Amino acid sequence: MQVGKRMVSAAIVAAAALGLGLIVHHDVQFTSSVRTAKYAAHVNAQLQQEECVYQAIRLNVPKGATVYTTLPRFQPTQRLAELSTLWAVPVANIADAQYQLTFVAPHGRVVPFPLTTAAPDPAKGQCSGLTLKVRKL
Repeated sequence: MQVGKRMVSAAIVAAAALGLGLIVHHDVQFTSSVRTAKYAAHVNAQLQQEECVYQAIRLNVPKGATVYTTLPRFQPTQRLAELSTLWAVPVANIADAQYQLTFVAPHGRVVPFPLTTAAPDPAKGQCSGLTLKVRKL
């Protein structure tokens, strides 16, 4: 009976040690990947794109206006709502909105964030691969 308990305890300790080792290994790999210049450049490009979208909202929507954010076929509707919150008031119902905001991907692409080297133009709503379409309701 004692031998069985010790074997079970040893198996539990071994499984815990293996799990801990895998976690540490994954953390080291992840930390190494986020310390590269390529990763920093990608994050910087995303931040610049978001700043451009925010400026496009400011240039095309009056401060405090109610906006309805839509993003057909794309996932980052939540991000558009968050960016518009800094300047406008997002609403859940289009009937309550003064403006409708929609991201349009370039050339009919399905992927919404293809970062490009094209110069951003917030006045036209063009932000490094995304176009912000603003429609007055």
